[in-house]
Amino acid sequence: MHRAMAVLLSGVALMVGAAAERGPIAILSDADFTAANGVIGGAGTPGDPYLIVGWEIRVSSGDLYGIRIEDTTASFVVRGCRVSGAMDPRGAAIALTNVVGGVVEDCTISDSINGIRIATSRDVTVRDNFLGVRGGLGFQVLGLEKAHFRHAVEPTNTVNGQEIRYYYGLSGQVLEGIAAGHITLAACRNVTLRGAKIDRGDGINVVLSEGVRIENADVSRATGNGVFIFSSPGTMVTDSPRIANCTGAGISVWLSDRVWVENVGLYANQVGLLVNASDGVTARNNAFAANPLGVLVTGGARDTLIQQGLFYQNRHGVEIETSYGVTVERCAFTESDVAVYIEGGATHPRVAYSTMVQVGYGISSLASHGVYERNLIARANIGIIFEEAYSQATPTGNVVRHNVLYRCTDGLYFGTETVETQIYENLVWECGRIARDLGKNLWAPHGRGNWYSNYQGPDADGDGIGDLPVLFGGGGQDAYPLMDRAFYPGLPGVVGTMREQVVTLEDKTGLGATVTARVAALPHERFIGFQGIPVEMAQDLAILFVFQNPTVSQFHMRNVFLPLDIVFFAADGAFLGRNTMQADSKDLYGAADPFTMALEVPAGRFSDLGLAREIKLIPNP
Repeated sequence: MHRAMAVLLSGVALMVGAAAERGPIAILSDADFTAANGVIGGAGTPGDPYLIVGWEIRVSSGDLYGIRIEDTTASFVVRGCRVSGAMDPRGAAIALTNVVGGVVEDCTISDSINGIRIATSRDVTVRDNFLGVRGGLGFQVLGLEKAHFRHAVEPTNTVNGQEIRYYYGLSGQVLEGIAAGHITLAACRNVTLRGAKIDRGDGINVVLSEGVRIENADVSRATGNGVFIFSSPGTMVTDSPRIANCTGAGISVWLSDRVWVENVGLYANQVGLLVNASDGVTARNNAFAANPLGVLVTGGARDTLIQQGLFYQNRHGVEIETSYGVTVERCAFTESDVAVYIEGGATHPRVAYSTMVQVGYGISSLASHGVYERNLIARANIGIIFEEAYSQATPTGNVVRHNVLYRCTDGLYFGTETVETQIYENLVWECGRIARDLGKNLWAPHGRGNWYSNYQGPDADGDGIGDLPVLFGGGGQDAYPLMDRAFYPGLPGVVGTMREQVVTLEDKTGLGATVTARVAALPHERFIGFQGIPVEMAQDLAILFVFQNPTVSQFHMRNVFLPLDIVFFAADGAFLGRNTMQADSKDLYGAADPFTMALEVPAGRFSDLGLAREIKLIPNP
């Protein structure tokens, strides 16, 4: 509401309702509350605050702020001002820094990147403001202690026409079904935010709180971070199918230990999940797609766990910078430049039981004392690479074991600075070039090297180790190549972590048979399926895809190297259709009716079992 007010100032009558024009206002101390700086009255006391009222302020190019008040203790009111043109992303239309007890009300902001910014201030009242911003944050509060967030911010404020919801000091409440342009939970404890929805707004902020739970959030096109968690240990973000198209991170975790992110879809954000200077963060069963960076771990974070993730078309699926003990396991990656990228500032990372298919590099690392094991990497330009560091890092003491590198252009690459890497019992299978080793590394440190699909050397004594070494470009050699792959423990990558189940089948003639299948019940398991699995390993494999609800999803065969038969079933096991899917085909395969299960086996296996075409699945008792 804009109220007309006649004010006599320096002999000139100003009609506030007419919004008198002037340049930006900068008040940088109590002494700057003057008429020249837009003050039309008041004494600066709580009962008689300084008044900055009714100005039309157009911010010129090169200026950061429309109204800037900083380092003051006097009481003031900014009322009925119209600010436009604050187009420098470093600034804001109205910026309050280190102030106490101010009021901002009835102001209109337009054609600006950022609206109102309040930093390291106390007890500010904000009400009845319209914040029209383009590409920035409508409302932002910054601080380092709880008192810096102790403000009275009413839902009568809007950002781009949507309410601002600001909560301070709540304990134990459940907030449900909030649709807003901005949500902040500050200094809260054990609060649940359920079903929040933000589109084209500022996102959700959790600051200086503890035990906050965010459920079923839907955040899209946030002009910053979708969810920002600052100094708020024990925060959980869960069961949120979409946090997407945010100009910052989908979820950004700063200085917050024991944060948990589970069952969240993070799509087309600048970063899907950012973990900065936070310990014990767990990200489990999330989907990351079309983000330049799926997950970024940095700032000395310790013991981050990234587990059961689905990564599709991210430039880097996981990027690990300065950190300790990051674990990436049971994750599925396809169509990335690099599935897992680890910089030299990281120590003791572990990448295990993950599948990486059709990527530039599977694992690219400059870290030290890392362990890389039981991964399946297929159709990569280079499966595992320790790049040249140009004296910026010396990757030392890493272990590369029990990985399957299949149909990669290059299997392994170790750069000049790489030393003391232990490399053993990997399967290097149908790769264009086995390996290059320009460093000083330890092939076969325990007397057992690696298995190479193209090794033709003799084994005169029959001990299972080739008599001739495998020589690599750069000077390295594997003196103890393994003659066969029977030693390899089970299946690599994600499929090796799927649980097994005996499936009982029966055809329409009453003939029955059983198949031992791996169960793909989680999204990353269903996503990866047979992809990348060597033909010989897949010959005896069956995968049962299980969906919680009936679906019409279609199956593809990209990166699957042998033809498969697929049968679709209803929840009660009834037959819903069958197809033979061609290896590496671009076709899509589905059923005419919604299904809840689908069983894939190598083509011809059902016939080998003597089963007719129509098969039903007998549910387990």
